[in-house]
Amino acid sequence: MNPSPPLAPGLPVLGNALRMMGDVQQFLVDTYRQMGPVYRVRALNQAFVIMAGERANRFLLERGDEVFSSEVSFGGLNSEFGMRVHVLRGRPHRHLRKVLATGLSRDLLAARWDDVTAATERELAQWRGQRALPVVDRCQRLAAAQLSVAFTGANSAARFATLRSAFELVLDVTIAGKWPAAALKLPAYRRARAEILAFARSCLAERAAHPTGGPADLLDRANEAKDENGNPYPLEVRAGMALQGYFAGINTVAYLYSFMMYALARHPDVRARVLAEVDAAYDGDRLDFERLRGLPALHGLVLETLRVYPPAPGSARTVLEDFDFEGFRIERGKRVLVATSVPHQLAEHFPEPELFDIDRDFAAGRRASVYAPFSVGSHTCLGAGMTEVLAVATVAMMVRRLTVTAPDRPLRITATPGPNPGRRFAVTVAGRPKI
Repeated sequence: MNPSPPLAPGLPVLGNALRMMGDVQQFLVDTYRQMGPVYRVRALNQAFVIMAGERANRFLLERGDEVFSSEVSFGGLNSEFGMRVHVLRGRPHRHLRKVLATGLSRDLLAARWDDVTAATERELAQWRGQRALPVVDRCQRLAAAQLSVAFTGANSAARFATLRSAFELVLDVTIAGKWPAAALKLPAYRRARAEILAFARSCLAERAAHPTGGPADLLDRANEAKDENGNPYPLEVRAGMALQGYFAGINTVAYLYSFMMYALARHPDVRARVLAEVDAAYDGDRLDFERLRGLPALHGLVLETLRVYPPAPGSARTVLEDFDFEGFRIERGKRVLVATSVPHQLAEHFPEPELFDIDRDFAAGRRASVYAPFSVGSHTCLGAGMTEVLAVATVAMMVRRLTVTAPDRPLRITATPGPNPGRRFAVTVAGRPKI
């Protein structure tokens, strides 16, 4: 029988916790170079097997559904908010993903384009003149406004603080292991959870009683959704579907915006190309949705930001049955993190990976499963395509209106609840000189 994977060096008691709570992507890349494609890590009371590199991505893509479960890692999203899609496998999982995808489509964003751009412009207008804009906070508020308008037709800004605090606590407890499970019993959290679930149920009831007559969105799809056997989903699952679009996307989208702002400030050559492209794309004071397709520099900016600062550096799973990988035995019950974004920093896949290059061949990387900012396989982020389109549109509107200046120092990246520039990352925002 093959041996267990080797243990990565770490600190007494803490293990690898400090580095994994910081720039986790860099930690995974550095440790891959030191230890190879499979090894074990410790982080306080948690232990993981790390699988990394091109063959790990291929394994997840080809055998992930057979040997892995996501229920332990993501079960909190289901038990707390009815987000069942994160824990299903096989046919039930494929079916629910398909149902959700119809409510998170690019076509829906196109249909509500004027409403989404109006919400975006309102948020960006509040940034102008800020000498120390808290980037992560404001980008989260912007993303919440955009996603709720696109997916449900109504802005969720009034409940933003409740949504954010509750969602981040669930992630920190159930996925990151930052806090004990008892944190989910605290009265403040229980009140917030109850408020969020009541809000979701009321949105579904309101839509059922008063259909919009417009294109079917996430609320419409949730109200009419049936499972793989043709039976209506329980109310708690339909409420989870209603929350899924903007609730689960607040952090992912916001962190991408935050990192793009930093990248534009640090790379004036990229900013110049983006500005010229955006100015040419505008028709008077409006950016037409169809013109988003013809912005190669902006698309390159989004994709390169996702390469350097991936929102999901790894996919957490639990092993269902023993298997061998790269000469080592990984046993049933072990927690595994498939570090899907490690190839982003390997020169054999992306030449000179330390350079910020918006002209890379990202399509080839996707085909080879080595460009994987949203993971690979059956649990790839449902909103990945929408996120990329919305990011192109948002940066276009931002650079058209605003001039952003960032401090000339490296970011202090934190990994909780997902990789982000940290709460202290602030920028100066001025209005852009009249065009």
